[in-house]
Amino acid sequence: MAIRRSDQGSSFSRSGDMPNGMASLRANAIVSTLPTVKAMRDCFEKYLSLRIANGNASLDTLKTYRSRVSQFLAWCKKQELYPALVTQQNMLEYRKCLVDEGKQSSTIRLSLVVLGHFYQACLGEKLVQKNPARDVKPPRERREVGSSINYLSEEELQLLIDSVVAVNKTPGKSVSNVQVLRDRLLLGLMALQGCRCIELYRANLNDVNSAQGQYQLRLDGKNSIRTIILRPDIAADIVQYRQARTSAKEKLSANSPLFISLSNRRYGQRLSRSGIGKVIDKYLEKCNLKHIGFNRQLTPYSLRHTAATLSLEAGSSLREVQDFLGHADPKTTAIYTHVLSSQENNPAAKIKIDY
Repeated sequence: MAIRRSDQGSSFSRSGDMPNGMASLRANAIVSTLPTVKAMRDCFEKYLSLRIANGNASLDTLKTYRSRVSQFLAWCKKQELYPALVTQQNMLEYRKCLVDEGKQSSTIRLSLVVLGHFYQACLGEKLVQKNPARDVKPPRERREVGSSINYLSEEELQLLIDSVVAVNKTPGKSVSNVQVLRDRLLLGLMALQGCRCIELYRANLNDVNSAQGQYQLRLDGKNSIRTIILRPDIAADIVQYRQARTSAKEKLSANSPLFISLSNRRYGQRLSRSGIGKVIDKYLEKCNLKHIGFNRQLTPYSLRHTAATLSLEAGSSLREVQDFLGHADPKTTAIYTHVLSSQENNPAAKIKIDY
């Protein structure tokens, strides 16, 4: 059992015959030799720089790992647990806490993976005796194949893209051409080119280049770097977008972010991932597409689903769409074909009977 901060002796005595005073002294001796939380954090920082992603982890990954550890340490403090003495039972309790908070299985899985690395780092430096996160699995997630695939029809997507100009022509509202072009590009690159939020967040101006009359965009993804060929209309918007930013007196360089914040406080700085999501959600809401139909909720990621599904509907092969989306495993791409097949080849609809 882990030693809690509030325990001053009784928990340390395995037999009931140790005097309280002696037990208290033993407890204090044990506590005084425990590594501090700072020592454990410092150990983890070294581990992050050397081990995660083979020593080349992205800033986003490092931020995520630190955040998950901080959340766990805050929970330990609330539970009056010494992090260095956490047991597997405590880790199971933490998992239950995340479940009770309504965290998704994928979120809990990531937290457990991160904590496994955290304690592995401390174990390597002999700050702990065991890794309590080892063999603690995330809760099972029962989900229908393709149930998470929500996408827009061609008509809905056209409405969404057209809404950028309509929304920004609100009477009495002054909107720059930079904002119109930026927002159209965000929607177009995700819903037509299949880009991820993280890829657009990381993109810089020098990631756009032209060769043999075609414009290309280099994307730094989750685990790989890929280059996509841009549609001519999207390429033209990127050229105009850059010109509009120059006309707005922005000092551009090769490393300037492709997508910038336009708020007064952060103007010209890189548009955050949450900022990208808010831009997309704004137009989904304006078009009444955010919450529609039966159990159908559209999110920014639905735009990437849209690119995949509409491409398959238009006749692209599974391999073409796999490369298009940057999927390492064709099984991931095959989920989209399952969704289309379920809709187009419904066995119930083939039964010839009046109902």
